[in-house]
Amino acid sequence: MSCDIFMMFSISFIIPLFLFLLMTYKILDMVTTSRLPPGPKKLPIIGNLHQLGKLPHRSLKNLSKIYGDLMFLQLGSVPTLVVSSADMAREIFKTHDRIFSGRPPLYAAKKLTYNFRSIAFAPYGDLWRETRKVLVLELMTVKKVQSFEGIRDQVVTLMMDRIAQATNHIDLSAFALSLSNHVVCSVAFGRKGGVDGEKDGNTTKFHEILHETQNLLGEFNVADYFPKLAWVNKFNGIDKRLDKNFQDLDTLFEKVIEEHLDPKRPKSHHKDMVDVLLEIQKDPNQAITLKNEHIKAVLLVDCGYINL
Repeated sequence: MSCDIFMMFSISFIIPLFLFLLMTYKILDMVTTSRLPPGPKKLPIIGNLHQLGKLPHRSLKNLSKIYGDLMFLQLGSVPTLVVSSADMAREIFKTHDRIFSGRPPLYAAKKLTYNFRSIAFAPYGDLWRETRKVLVLELMTVKKVQSFEGIRDQVVTLMMDRIAQATNHIDLSAFALSLSNHVVCSVAFGRKGGVDGEKDGNTTKFHEILHETQNLLGEFNVADYFPKLAWVNKFNGIDKRLDKNFQDLDTLFEKVIEEHLDPKRPKSHHKDMVDVLLEIQKDPNQAITLKNEHIKAVLLVDCGYINL
């Protein structure tokens, strides 16, 4: 008797409720999907990841020809909006800049930038605005850029002379890397780094560290597309590489800061970026207090990383 009552209750209440909830979910999903830009069909779990291929920029270009300048992709569990035209990008950055001002919390970037303390990876907010203000007003002014014109002229002239004197095949990539390395190291750190293409131990080590940083920030990381699978990085070697690279970078930047704080350090005619950042750190009138971690993060992403 009790079983009959239960079955009658299930048929008259539970099953209709389940069907109602299922239909509601389907309707909401259809409404949400209808509001999204067009995009290719996605597969379960991986979404559109399989359509990126080995050359994602070309794949995205080809897909944009089919689905338009504003395209929606589901990359793993991450919904992604792809913008493929200058006009659409201008509309986003000028008219809807606040809506699209966020930055994806990339797994490797969180570790290497001291928990998103650099401009390139920091989430939009007070820290980002104040750090950007410091860079724009103190480090990226026309006067500051012009003050290093002599260094740029000297290094470019030296590189051109080396190329003109070369009798055999030369590696232009190595020369260009050496040039940018010297300029960036002089402007940011106040030290030389491969002035004429020669590779001493320190310069080679510096290149190796930053090259690994570039790889870690740019290569596929399962945690960026499936955050709940971040634990996989403990077994595939990513966490081990991140920890080593972070320690190498931290040691390098800590040494640079210590050199600048040394009272016996020779005075330079031009203040490099570390000098300026340390002065700001001591200024009590600043809206934010710059810690050494902020300075290191700025040097990594906003100065050192552009060298690559």
